[in-house]
Amino acid sequence: MAVKLEFCSVIVPVQKIREKLGAEAFENEFSTITEICWHDGHLFRDGCMNEYDLKDMLDDWQRRGFELLTTIDGKKHWKDVCVVNSWYGPSYPCEWIEYDPRKNIVWLKGHEPGVAVGPIGRKLAGES
Repeated sequence: MAVKLEFCSVIVPVQKIREKLGAEAFENEFSTITEICWHDGHLFRDGCMNEYDLKDMLDDWQRRGFELLTTIDGKKHWKDVCVVNSWYGPSYPCEWIEYDPRKNIVWLKGHEPGVAVGPIGRKLAGES
């Protein structure tokens, strides 16, 4: 499975949500697919359209105990979350996702992309 991207997407592994927030947290708080949040069972996607909302979203994940960034070989990399810009890819390297710029999707590394999941009730830009 894969996750469709739109604007600025904050991607979080479902397993990381369960690990950090408790086994039932994903089902209780993040499992419903809406117009702005969706998941493929492996990756959860939330999104925004500007840097101010992005900062608030990242601050919220950090308050919940998620580490945003790490340094590998002197370069910033995403750690527990990953910001992926639609049609451009991750804003910093991210070791646990694969990105397809032609389809504008991401999926959990080590899995097949398969069918991409997006929002309920509407098509994304570029979809026919």
